[in-house]
Amino acid sequence: MDGYLKVEKGSEVSLSDNAVAVGAVLSDKASEVKATLSYKDAAVEAVVLATLTILESSGETYRAEDTALRMACALGFDKAEILAFPTGFVLTLTLKNGEIISTTKRIAERSLRLDRINEVNSVSRAVVSKELDAFKALARLKELRESKSLGNIKKAFIFAICAASFTLMFGGGVKEFFISFAAGFAVQTSMPVYSYLKAPSLIVSLFSGVLAAGITMALIGLFGGNREPIIAGSIMPMLPGVAMTNAVRDTMRGDLISGTARGTDAFLNALLIAVGVSLVLAI
Repeated sequence: MDGYLKVEKGSEVSLSDNAVAVGAVLSDKASEVKATLSYKDAAVEAVVLATLTILESSGETYRAEDTALRMACALGFDKAEILAFPTGFVLTLTLKNGEIISTTKRIAERSLRLDRINEVNSVSRAVVSKELDAFKALARLKELRESKSLGNIKKAFIFAICAASFTLMFGGGVKEFFISFAAGFAVQTSMPVYSYLKAPSLIVSLFSGVLAAGITMALIGLFGGNREPIIAGSIMPMLPGVAMTNAVRDTMRGDLISGTARGTDAFLNALLIAVGVSLVLAI
């Protein structure tokens, strides 16, 4: 690590010979970053963006902390400290000249994006192995965050297929399959509305349960069918299984606050989905 990021008292952080040798040709985006930021600023922003992306994508807090520490070490910081929660993190980086850089970020919105977590892990490994310097790492992370996800129709179709498949697994037939498909498609199609209204996740879970059960009962009234496998299949893709798994993993690694927070959030979301379904069935 020594020599990779040269820091002299009263001077700007600069690229050393070793860092210049890491990739002679920068991409256009990396060149833009290099033109607007010093190496120090690029390194700090790369560590912050990596941590932010993992937490926004529903990654484990220990993964976010470990990624930040490894990247900070590889980019030449003398010391790094981070305290991460599902809703934000505090990061402190110390340069070799004793300068301390501290930043606090709040996670306003979270979504399940395992693909982004995997990409950030790839960037982190490349930084640690000296395949990427701060400019290239920051450029890749910015490109990742700017990349578009699947369209709403594609998401709705995938959600509907999952719901219908669960219905078959729970003993449903062809009729139940298509009713569950319709209910799942409607539930996922409504998600952009909740995003536009900035509705809290608990409200989304409640109304999603109402919508899934409501469409199921309406279609059963028209075409008949067994409601149990249809409703069970329709709500299965909404259940916070990954969140509960992450809660257990965080707790087992000693992150008690994060584990408790994630577990409570997962439990309440599952509970409100069930409440939404119960409200419809009780009518």
